Amino acid sequence: MTPSRRKIHRTLVAAGLLVALAGCASLPPPNQELGAAQAAVAAAGQDGQRYAADELATAQRELNEARTAMTQEDYTRARALIAAAQADADLAGAKGRALAGQAQVAAKTRDNAELRRRLLDQEPLP
Repeated sequence: MTPSRRKIHRTLVAAGLLVALAGCASLPPPNQELGAAQAAVAAAGQDGQRYAADELATAQRELNEARTAMTQEDYTRARALIAAAQADADLAGAKGRALAGQAQVAAKTRDNAELRRRLLDQEPLP
């Protein structure tokens, strides 16, 4: 090989090695994302457990699957599962808060109807 061909060959080999090494480099584990999703599940709270149990159970299952994917160093799958878990936990929290609010409104409406009935019937209040 001529000196210029040798330089080109070396440069191409070096570039190929760099590309191969870059392809082998993996992303770091999504620990912060996992923590945020766990916090979202916890934030769904009792209203989420009471009124959106299915969504909350789905979020918890996805978190467990994400942990398994992380132990297998499948960080791409883990990230996808973590995102799904966070979305389901957020949905459970919002649904739980909405339905709890509706239940409170219904209870107050019943109380008001009872008071109105008593006032109209001139019954003494308790």
